[in-house]
Amino acid sequence: MEAMREEMEYISGVLDELEAIVQDASRVPMRRGRAVVDRADLLVMLDELRGSLPRELSEAEAIRRECAAIVAAAEEEARRIVEDAHERAETNVLDTELYRRSQRRAAETLDRAERYAREIEGGSEVYRDRVMGQLENWFEDSLVSVGESRQELTSSSPALTKPQRPAETRPVEEKDSDENREDGQGWRASSA
Repeated sequence: MEAMREEMEYISGVLDELEAIVQDASRVPMRRGRAVVDRADLLVMLDELRGSLPRELSEAEAIRRECAAIVAAAEEEARRIVEDAHERAETNVLDTELYRRSQRRAAETLDRAERYAREIEGGSEVYRDRVMGQLENWFEDSLVSVGESRQELTSSSPALTKPQRPAETRPVEEKDSDENREDGQGWRASSA
């Protein structure tokens, strides 16, 4: 539990650093809401964040791959058994009882393999859902913790408040109406 708390604090710190990089980024002229960040800094921070993710995430992916391999192997085995049964049936076509038995055995084996594959797949989905639910709760707790920390920092230090956006420029229509005054200080466009 203590290790998870330390991981959460570390991830929270990395997220704070990422936020600082974005906040301190130079604005792109003439592009509202756009900024230029140092790609190397951002990639280093993302690598640190990726490295600190809980190992359960990679374990869930390994189990999913293992499950897929088991299902593929079961399907291949079932296919091989069915092919084998067909070959036997063709060679022993005169002996219909043997043919029926091999067909029945192949169908039973195929059925068992498919049931086994479904059981494995169902179990991996339950495990994956459980792990993803735990991760989701963990990230939600982390976000709440980050928000609370940010709120504490903001309320305790006025220098950390968000900078105010500059006032919007007046619409073009208002500028035109000022320039088109008839008091001699503006000019008028003719409709010629």
